[in-house]
Amino acid sequence: MKKILTIIASTMILSPVNAESFNDYIHSNSHTIRCMISGRCKDGIKEIDDITDISSSSPDTDFSMIAVEVNKMLNTLKKIKVKVFLADKKYFPVRYRGIYSTSNNRFFLNSKYLHNPRSILFTMRHEGWHVAQDCKAGINNKRLEIILNEKYIPQIYRDYVEKVYTGEPDHIPFEKGAFWASVTKDVTQWALDACYEGSYFYFHVN
Repeated sequence: MKKILTIIASTMILSPVNAESFNDYIHSNSHTIRCMISGRCKDGIKEIDDITDISSSSPDTDFSMIAVEVNKMLNTLKKIKVKVFLADKKYFPVRYRGIYSTSNNRFFLNSKYLHNPRSILFTMRHEGWHVAQDCKAGINNKRLEIILNEKYIPQIYRDYVEKVYTGEPDHIPFEKGAFWASVTKDVTQWALDACYEGSYFYFHVN
């Protein structure tokens, strides 16, 4: 059975400070996130087409080591019609590096972490994996679907996610794959390619 999740998936740098579900969070006290995701807020938000849009916002940072992989993901995301934005830290909860919204197929990178190219790369992979999960379920229906059975994910990542999301059990099956993908080269790109091509036969879902 396909599982309905919240309208957003997110990347955190450490354990969340609050135990609320993020869905409750954005629908209660965070008008800034809702404003960002809806597109009503424009200040400090810009669309990203390639790595130069990221590097121009942090000219003293060397993004050359991540440029090829990030550009590949951005190019495929464009084909899938998912928009990527760089947004000011004021729109994000503490420690959140990125957010993907299934309601309008947009994801946002937190500009606070621009000084750390590795963090940007990991966040692109993580949120890109959520895009692929969304695509597997049907990208316009606000749902995510598992694209890799957790038995194929190293135990260290499964344990970490279960600890971080202990108060949000519905997120755990989807975050295990995303956390593993964030530190594993090319798997997010493969998932996005599968999404674009409409082929998921090589992903282990059983």
